[in-house]
Amino acid sequence: MAIFTRLLASLLALVPRPLRRGTGRLLGSFAYALGLRRRVALENLAVAFPDRSPPERRRLARSVYRQLGASLADFAAAGALGDRALERLLVLDRFELFERLFAEGRGVVVASAHLGSWELLGTLCARRGIPLNVVTRKLSGSVNRELVAARARSGLREIPPRGALKLGAAALRRGEVVVNLIDQNMLPKRGIFVDWFGRPACTTPAASLLSLRTGAPTIVALSVDQPDGTVRLSVEGPFPVARTGSVASDVRAHTQALTNVIEGYVRQNPEQWLWLHRRWKTRPPGESVR
Repeated sequence: MAIFTRLLASLLALVPRPLRRGTGRLLGSFAYALGLRRRVALENLAVAFPDRSPPERRRLARSVYRQLGASLADFAAAGALGDRALERLLVLDRFELFERLFAEGRGVVVASAHLGSWELLGTLCARRGIPLNVVTRKLSGSVNRELVAARARSGLREIPPRGALKLGAAALRRGEVVVNLIDQNMLPKRGIFVDWFGRPACTTPAASLLSLRTGAPTIVALSVDQPDGTVRLSVEGPFPVARTGSVASDVRAHTQALTNVIEGYVRQNPEQWLWLHRRWKTRPPGESVR
């Protein structure tokens, strides 16, 4: 299966991008029609956009699936794209800030999210010689194993959640970059509650803790697919961590600030976020799962 997946990725890179993304959108529509996590997506959209009617949310959900299919098709082909093709695909917004912070040698903490073609950040950094580490859960299945292998071939190193602070701090002290995707639900022992679309969401504080412990600057980097077919990779920040004497309060405020930036991008581009994920699954003590 892994060999087939790798062959498919190589073939996708040879296909014109409109056709490649069209194929991905078709597969996404098929997944929606089959009902794959459709209920989860619709429930999430009802929480995030209560002012929209059910038909509007269903249309948005279909767009989410189509966009996800197109983004996955893009990432599958990204490793086989030439440098010039990748540069033509990406529109960089303040990326020079990221490179300037990296050049200072203190390492850089990046907070990101499953928005747009999010995997392209790793591809671009690898092409530019920026050592990238990403905190990620272990993926199972042959397709996911090929995804992990593709990341490794591009130069991206994965950090498991267990021991992530120690390993991440070591990478930062080497002057490297550590990426945390902070838009996913966490178990209570690994997360803190911050607001996400007006509702408490258990969120990893890893980005904030790493910045606090090492002094490395923190930025937010997000990708958004554009109507003209390009992908805008935007950098926001840096976001300093306050030091009021209360680590818990400072980390929560910093994590909330990073989350607010991500929420703003998602609100502007709701069809490009991963609504199939149970973002509010973990609830504060005494509150039931919705």
